[in-house]
Amino acid sequence: MLKPSTETLPDKVRKSVSLQVPKRAGENALRLLSQMKLVDQKARIRLEGETLLLPLLRKPSSDEATRIQTQIGPALVSQDGFEPKTKTVQSLEEALQDQLPPSMVASLPASFDIVGDIAVVEFPPELSRHERVVAEGILKVHKNLKAVFARAGPVSGVDRVRPLRHLVGDMRTTTVHREFGCRYKVDLSKAYFSPRLSTEHQRVAESVGPGEFVVDMFAGVGPFSILIAKRRGDVVVHALDSNPEAVRLLEENVRLNNQEGKVTVWAGDARAIVERDLRGKASRVIMNLPSAAKEFVDVACKALHTDGGVLHYYTFADGLDYKEKALGELDRALGSCSWKLRTKIGVRPVRGVGPMHWQVVVDARVVPMG
Repeated sequence: MLKPSTETLPDKVRKSVSLQVPKRAGENALRLLSQMKLVDQKARIRLEGETLLLPLLRKPSSDEATRIQTQIGPALVSQDGFEPKTKTVQSLEEALQDQLPPSMVASLPASFDIVGDIAVVEFPPELSRHERVVAEGILKVHKNLKAVFARAGPVSGVDRVRPLRHLVGDMRTTTVHREFGCRYKVDLSKAYFSPRLSTEHQRVAESVGPGEFVVDMFAGVGPFSILIAKRRGDVVVHALDSNPEAVRLLEENVRLNNQEGKVTVWAGDARAIVERDLRGKASRVIMNLPSAAKEFVDVACKALHTDGGVLHYYTFADGLDYKEKALGELDRALGSCSWKLRTKIGVRPVRGVGPMHWQVVVDARVVPMG
């Protein structure tokens, strides 16, 4: 027989009928009670020593009690205090459905950048008055995030920095971002970094062969250089950047990922560094400066072996013929410095940056003319 308990336990949240069973019988008991539709799904199960307290919606009937006793053994019915289960919010729309008008919920950003434990959001104009509410919803959905910033303008300047506006959470722009087994110290207010390029970092790293000499002309905090060095044991990587803050973070990230001796960091203008120290040494050059890469094609060619090598050339292009535009831009830039495209390895969009507007990469083997 099921025996009622007269013990009164502290009322944590609310009293509920419970079934006390030995811990070892908990799985079978839960399965049986679920079949009988007796489990209170809104309350948390309690464990006290070797006894499980299972919250019930009601007291079992006589027939139900007999079935429980037959299949589980002696059990104790009591009145106990149970904490409610915390409802998990699955989406930003769910988190904000009671705080924003339906039209505003429909305008919520479909995606945003997550760098380490910081979210960076681009808000449409119609949400400008609701940015803080949306930011608080983001923190509610993504428990690992500690701060939310709004984009306050485009990436600009020689240091490639995007202005940000703090909304909620920690007042800091530094974080550690993890990507493909690497860790990168990032300061979003002082150096360029985009998590949307993670697949591109991996793709380029996997294309590098044994023994290569790689020049990363606009390295930033090092996501191309460090991943290549870590994935390919016998490569030599030279990482260049003109932004002193990016260089400082790059040097720290080389140490953070134990790549000292494999990644050489250079601070300053790529044109001067290549001319002075890296001329004719590279088998592969990475040119991730889409706003101005065409101005440095002659520098990249000087860095390559005298019989040529591989370029990863990044640019912006728009329209349905964006691939042809990107390839044509590189071809013209090569011609102006007496080099030519020998083999088109591939042309592909890296990410969308606007309606019918993409960041594009051209992978090509290039050689001197003649």
